[in-house]
Amino acid sequence: MTFFSTPMARQFVGFDSLFDELNEMAARKESNYPAYNIAKDDEEHYRIEVALAGFSSDDISIVTEKGMLKIEANKTEERANYIHQGIAQRGFSKMFRLAEHMKVDDARFVDGILTIALRREIPEADRPQKIAINNGPKKIAKAA
Repeated sequence: MTFFSTPMARQFVGFDSLFDELNEMAARKESNYPAYNIAKDDEEHYRIEVALAGFSSDDISIVTEKGMLKIEANKTEERANYIHQGIAQRGFSKMFRLAEHMKVDDARFVDGILTIALRREIPEADRPQKIAINNGPKKIAKAA
């Protein structure tokens, strides 16, 4: 299924990878496993919490690359004689698109919950600048 083809895509130059990614997302069926929360603590701090019961920190991999945060986990299958197994422990890969200037501050795994702390770190040059207004006439230098 392609959402972004002509004529809309023709009006955007240099956004090819963005349109490709949006088309991929539309085609991919996103799994609800594992369950996760995204929280905004304030204007600069966010948290992603992922429920990973049955995994250990050694089973989990977190990587950031090109504006994407990728969380993967693989569990070696244990041969147990379950009467009922309701806790899913299958491997997964979950990806989150990070906004510009988002940085991972910390990752903790406590009581089966993986918490990834994110911070928006806007460079000083990109922050809004207050411009002072001077009173009085401006002296214009005359060319010689």
